[in-house]
Amino acid sequence: MENKNCYIELAKHCIGLDRKKPYVRHGKKYYRPYRNFFAAGKKYEDWEIMEGAGYAERGDRNQHGGYTFFMTRAGLDWLGGVLGIYIYDESD
Repeated sequence: MENKNCYIELAKHCIGLDRKKPYVRHGKKYYRPYRNFFAAGKKYEDWEIMEGAGYAERGDRNQHGGYTFFMTRAGLDWLGGVLGIYIYDESD
């Protein structure tokens, strides 16, 4: 993953962390995503790299000519580790 910041921004947008802030409890940061999907267009090479690393899963084709991607638990843990936040997923 060459341009780490690019992947971080894609992952944050995927789970809505670019619009909502984490909350703090007992000095630790937590975030409960209100979504977990990214509808990529025809250029989705960055998502393929994240998928190859185990951080994302590819869903169905979408209307933008690409695929819909979702963050995996491993991806949420990776992003949380980079940002210093515990990120919940739908099953939590």
